[in-house]
Amino acid sequence: MKKLPVLTIFLVMLTVHTALSEEKTESDKPVVMEEIEVSGTRIELSPLKTEVFMEEYNMAGQATNVLDILKDRAAIDFRGQSDLVPQDDVIQMRGFDTRQFVTAVDGMVIQKTGGFWGDHNVDFGVIPYSIVESIEIISGPHSVLYDGKSIGGVINFKTKSPKYYETPSANGEISGSYRTYNTNNQMVQGEGGIKNLSMGFSYERYHTDGYLRNNAADIDTLVGRLAYKLPSGGYMRLTGTYNDIEREIPSANDPARSDYDRKYPVVKASDAEARWQNPNDHCRRDYGGKTMRFDFAQPSDFGKFSVGAYYTDEEQEYHRNGFDYSGYDTNYVSYGGVLKHEITLSENHRITTGFDTAQLYTKYTEQIVETYAGFVQDQWKIIPRLTLTAGLRYEDIAIWWSNWSSPSAKYPNGAYKDPTHPEKNIKRNYNQLVPKSLLTYQLDDLAQALRDTSVSLGVSKIWTPRSYCEVCSWGSGIEMEPAEGIGYDLILSRRLWNDIFLNIDFSRYDFCDYPIWANAATDYFKKSIWGRRMISLEDVRKDGIDIEINGQLIKNLGFYVSYSFNEWKYRGPHNGGPEEWADDDLSDRAKHRLNAGLRYRALKNTLLLLDYKYQSEQTQQLTEMVNDDPSDLYIKQVSMDKFHVFDFAVEQVLFTDWNKLKKGTLKLYVNNVLDEEYSNSRGYLMTDRTFGAALSFKF
Repeated sequence: MKKLPVLTIFLVMLTVHTALSEEKTESDKPVVMEEIEVSGTRIELSPLKTEVFMEEYNMAGQATNVLDILKDRAAIDFRGQSDLVPQDDVIQMRGFDTRQFVTAVDGMVIQKTGGFWGDHNVDFGVIPYSIVESIEIISGPHSVLYDGKSIGGVINFKTKSPKYYETPSANGEISGSYRTYNTNNQMVQGEGGIKNLSMGFSYERYHTDGYLRNNAADIDTLVGRLAYKLPSGGYMRLTGTYNDIEREIPSANDPARSDYDRKYPVVKASDAEARWQNPNDHCRRDYGGKTMRFDFAQPSDFGKFSVGAYYTDEEQEYHRNGFDYSGYDTNYVSYGGVLKHEITLSENHRITTGFDTAQLYTKYTEQIVETYAGFVQDQWKIIPRLTLTAGLRYEDIAIWWSNWSSPSAKYPNGAYKDPTHPEKNIKRNYNQLVPKSLLTYQLDDLAQALRDTSVSLGVSKIWTPRSYCEVCSWGSGIEMEPAEGIGYDLILSRRLWNDIFLNIDFSRYDFCDYPIWANAATDYFKKSIWGRRMISLEDVRKDGIDIEINGQLIKNLGFYVSYSFNEWKYRGPHNGGPEEWADDDLSDRAKHRLNAGLRYRALKNTLLLLDYKYQSEQTQQLTEMVNDDPSDLYIKQVSMDKFHVFDFAVEQVLFTDWNKLKKGTLKLYVNNVLDEEYSNSRGYLMTDRTFGAALSFKF
């Protein structure tokens, strides 16, 4: 797939509207391009943002977690070991890994510092599917409302808003699904209230035996909510979440080994990390976490005030038969909040000011990160068709970089990595004032051919010392300057015809400092006092194209197309030094990703769904330990071929308004219809053809 043909296709589509626009109908009303709704699929497009509404979004399969919904967008690159098991840090966004975009719930960023054997900043298995109303996918670093880590953008999960109940009432849903490999999911949820007071609960259970050997998972999520609707139209809300997760770690299943089992797909011993290779060790990772969140919103004559606060306590343990891994148990506590005020000063100015903070700890008392930030933003309507959203964000960050080597073969009693600083953690302070901007121009008045068209340009500074792992960097990050650069996004938004809408985002991000792990095979890496070592590349460019098209082709036929292109380049000197080695890691992404889908209403209550996913070839760089020794590391490359995957489903509405039940729905589906053999992480085979059924009742 080449860039030129793709762009040519969309330029042709743009010209088609000129002819079609001559035939105006009553439905051809002007569309405000700041926010446009795609009928049928309930996806709203606006410059820099795609919002997917869960209740009205359907896929050719059964969504059992938020990750299933995210994977339908080409800008989200799924890189998990198995699509049956929701994991931590298993996606990239627009070519950026989990440390370079942020995940939020109702605008509050999910903060976590990382941990042993992986970053796991965000575990998507712990975000309750049942309470999410919509998912905002915001592109780029152009909002002052979010952390500097939001280089690639923001994934914001918006939860269901509190309601006012005229009379006491309650409603809910019971659903369940079953899929090949004993993959099953059950969910029960209910909500209701009286007058201003409302409450809700949900319980979700997920189990799979897994496709790979030793890859079973059990996930239990319990959520409770209590809210009070204020007379002013605002609300107070308290949400509590508890998660209990057991996930096995895939083992080797190599025909060359004596323990090979032909019932499972082949996983070469060279692909599985050494400590997880033996299936008889029954390796797994256990997670337990609880989160409390408080929201308050109060509209007034002086603008809208909102407050958010959270507290999260997470623990994880690794298990391996015959080994004592208690030394790798981790505990992370984070708490923080945000205070925001929005006021409309005039028809042309809406001002947003605010403050946010995050306090991140390990083992309850050992502080790792402390952040304080203030921001101000003005949405200025310069002329009726031209709007500038510009702001400043000031961040003051302290990071306690790890200076301690845990006991190992090399250091039996542990040791300070930098003996000149006899502290387990070394504190370093960072601060910066960061400008952000987005300019949007509505082109409707210029020409008939430009009706329902807008162009936006985002230009913002990039700055953060948190674009690389903080805990598991073993201190080497203290040598690095913060990631710094400028991000540009040029977005074209257009209604092509009827209710078919198009968003194209051309992006370029130039970094003057881009910290990255050095190659583990080099002396620069091996001889570092830190055990692992980073290097800062001084001239890095990332180019991208993101395209979204949604709408109805004919009355009963809807579709979507989602395409993403990413290309990274190191433009500095190539003289055989450590920079050149690190340059190889920049290409550790698939350049092309394409997702598409059709939705056909065959009968009044029968919907046919077809989804397609394509990903180009890529090479993944993996750094691993030898014999469980953190001081002994090696690097390897895994090449993955391109793939094409099709999913198909039939959804049947069984009844509506029957006795006490509002709706009953049955879905039958086949995933990976053509039984494509492909890999997506470490060279592990992804799930083959599977069959499933899902049943839900709303009351």
